[in-house]
Amino acid sequence: INEAFGTEYGENQTFEQLRNEFFESYGKIISDSILKIGDNIYHIECQSHRDGRMAIRMLEYDMAIALEHTMSDEDGCISIRFPKSCVVYIRNHKDLGTAHKLRLHFPDGRYIDYSVPVIQANSFSPEEIFEKGLLMLLPYYVLRYEHFLKKCTADNKKTDKIIGEFNDIMERLMEWSEKKDSPEILIDLTELMRMVTDYIIPEGQVRERLGEIMGGNILKLRSEELIEEGYAEGHSRGHNEGLKEGIKEGQIEERKIIALRMFNSGMDMDRIADIVDASEEEIRSWIGK
Repeated sequence: INEAFGTEYGENQTFEQLRNEFFESYGKIISDSILKIGDNIYHIECQSHRDGRMAIRMLEYDMAIALEHTMSDEDGCISIRFPKSCVVYIRNHKDLGTAHKLRLHFPDGRYIDYSVPVIQANSFSPEEIFEKGLLMLLPYYVLRYEHFLKKCTADNKKTDKIIGEFNDIMERLMEWSEKKDSPEILIDLTELMRMVTDYIIPEGQVRERLGEIMGGNILKLRSEELIEEGYAEGHSRGHNEGLKEGIKEGQIEERKIIALRMFNSGMDMDRIADIVDASEEEIRSWIGK
């Protein structure tokens, strides 16, 4: 939102997630994300492929959102206020421009130009992503090399360059999570990066090398499973003992996974111990198991 609209919201800015399903006369339309901050409503669409009708689609979404939140002015006149909207493209698209535009003509001869800003994930370098705090773009970083990596080419020089970039990204991400005292940032984004990488790169050496950088292939965190088991057990007992035990075990397991991923990425043992709040002996025990 800050990047698209020039606002200066902080990381801890409170917001409200609004309903994103709207039923129109011609069917149901579902937008990606609608947030309310103060009196402002923001609409963000995440797009993969180009769509020549994207401006029309955004107008449809924005009109539905505006009608959902109509209000009356002091003089009793109904006000329909459009949200501030943008489109985030996660794949490479040349000549896309900086905005989607169309012109609305009214019967009295007046017209209004409707414009929605466009953000392309591939236009940001790793330095800019971390400098601006746009970490949610990291999982899509690999898509800028999608066509090259899908061919599994033997161009070792370019492959090594890509591997080097991801090494740098992981180091920056570990430093960021340590600085923010938020290991969940590291583990969540690493998991998302791995999922996108596994989706677009065929099995082979390149995929394995990137997987090693991202801490291996864990389809589902054991911590999540334990917490889910705690919910189920607590529900069946009729009280929250099972829930508490599941959450406690899940938190311990999550610390182990974070520590192991940091170890696999080459982080020093003392730094790992500080981040996950465990002794070096405990961490060595986890690694041994």
